[in-house]
Amino acid sequence: MNLYEIIFIGRQDLSQQQIEALGVNLGLFVSQNGGEVSRSEYCGFRTLAYPIKKNHKGHYYIMQIKASPEVVAELDRTMKINEDIIRFMIVKVNKFDEKDNLITQVKAFVDEFGMVKDKGYRSASYNNNNNKDSAENIDQAEKTAVVE
Repeated sequence: MNLYEIIFIGRQDLSQQQIEALGVNLGLFVSQNGGEVSRSEYCGFRTLAYPIKKNHKGHYYIMQIKASPEVVAELDRTMKINEDIIRFMIVKVNKFDEKDNLITQVKAFVDEFGMVKDKGYRSASYNNNNNKDSAENIDQAEKTAVVE
């Protein structure tokens, strides 16, 4: 049996409970076919970088499984057919990472430092307007230092 990490994005009009039920159903499929679900986690409702099938936001869900390639092939086929899943990715890994997944780490960082939530990877410090203002202030400070 091989180790796989699966992430899928559910449609924006579904509820969190429906996405979690979808993840549980996929996990049951793996378990019933001789695999094992090591970890299964709902990661939140986030804005997408670009629209996918007319969805601007999506529910993220991550699973770590041990399964045979045949089970994963059937899971891949099932996820392609399912209309509630707008995008997914299955990756074969050598070992599972015991740390939190990247989305959970970002949530913890946002909560700890009080940054703007649900803006993707962009924060207020990377806003072009803020950078222009700070660049103008630096230029003005350099000009006054040269004149004095």
